[in-house]
Amino acid sequence: MFNKVQTKKVYMKIVEQIRDLIKEGKLKPGDKLPPEQVLAEKFGTSRPSVREALSALEILGITESRGGKGNFIRNNLNSPLYEQKFKELEEEESPFELLEARKAVETEIVGLTAKKATKEEIATIQGYLNKMKSTMSDIHKIMEFDREFHINIAKAAHNSLLFSMMTYLADLLKEKLWINLKEKSWSIPGRPQKYFEEHTEILNAIKNKDSKGARKRMYDHLAGVEKDLLRE
Repeated sequence: MFNKVQTKKVYMKIVEQIRDLIKEGKLKPGDKLPPEQVLAEKFGTSRPSVREALSALEILGITESRGGKGNFIRNNLNSPLYEQKFKELEEEESPFELLEARKAVETEIVGLTAKKATKEEIATIQGYLNKMKSTMSDIHKIMEFDREFHINIAKAAHNSLLFSMMTYLADLLKEKLWINLKEKSWSIPGRPQKYFEEHTEILNAIKNKDSKGARKRMYDHLAGVEKDLLRE
């Protein structure tokens, strides 16, 4: 029933196949989709691509996730907003590719920041960390302050090219796929506190001018986020 896909944006090809199967009547409202690992094998893709596709399907209203029970077909293909949303998602970047890029870029950035950051810049970064702590129950606010925390670390690296790269990556954190996946991850009990503690360790390394330690903590943090997005 499923075909292997080969394309840059693999997750949208998976979405298209699910959509076509609904149109053909092979998938009906109420049907449960196979588990992610099974879908990955059927499509010949990675599990992250399947997770991105399921997120896109949920945004489009085609499926719904029933906590712990799986993903079920809703069939919202006749929604007047469907085509618009589909086109918007086609333009978005892969959240897991975004994390790969962030691991490469931000790890180097924070190493420079540990060497170059001024007291005033460290105070600004600390300010956003404090705001994160004070808004633990507000997912949207904590995501906003998390983004600013990372942007200001990049600003304190005093490298205009790296800062431009970081602002571009930070803009991608506003895309629907990323927000959908991140909201689910942040809503899991203990996750916000875990990320706050990891951010605190990153900032402490910067304060101590520990470039190597800062790089390791940033990489470990982003690698952990990547794993967490696949766990919930």
